[in-house]
Amino acid sequence: MSHRAVFFDFGGTLFSYAEVRPYFDRMLRELARRHALTAPMEEIRTTFRRTVAKKMAEFLPRPFYLHRDLFGAAEVDLLTELGANPREGDDSLLYLGQTAAALVAVQPREGVGETLAALRGRGLHLGIVSNIDDDQFHPLFERIGLGSYFDAVTTSEEARSCKPHPGIYRHALRKTGGIAAEEVVFVGDSLDYDVAGAKALGMTTVLIRDFPGELAGGEDPDHVIEAIPELLQIVGA
Repeated sequence: MSHRAVFFDFGGTLFSYAEVRPYFDRMLRELARRHALTAPMEEIRTTFRRTVAKKMAEFLPRPFYLHRDLFGAAEVDLLTELGANPREGDDSLLYLGQTAAALVAVQPREGVGETLAALRGRGLHLGIVSNIDDDQFHPLFERIGLGSYFDAVTTSEEARSCKPHPGIYRHALRKTGGIAAEEVVFVGDSLDYDVAGAKALGMTTVLIRDFPGELAGGEDPDHVIEAIPELLQIVGA
């Protein structure tokens, strides 16, 4: 079956998080300042990574969740583990800080605009399907300046469904005017969130990764790329 549409994940796919990571220390230092944390920064970083990973594993099985709730819960756990006493309202700095950092730092991956233009030139429907809250997505989408290339966008908050659960994919498919899942190429950076859910519906899956290496866990993607322009050799092939 030939390809008629390409769906893209957003963060980590159309742009890399590499540019954002240097800003995370600023966010964590502000958290430490607000709560008079005395732990060394390396301990705060390690605890941050551990608590976010723990909450992501907890939230992943849910058909739907808001990311402000996920990172809010992670922030409460982080503060508690570091000896602070979180109060009501002490659950928004991680979520808001990530958004602010991304608005300063993110840029589209190299070759994204040219690739999207070429795909549109082939008559393909282009969509974004992202696990993201609306208040975070819209300013970031405006920031990267790719809106004119896309026919539709679907956020998890709009769909009330989060990848890898099928609801968000089906919501995006309804915007295509009748394109079947088997006619869609799905491009993402996560085996668990992007590849697993898209593959279960019969979509062709493409994993983008920043560094060469072995894949670990999750569903095997149909294709692996390291640069967005490589899609032009896959879509329609």
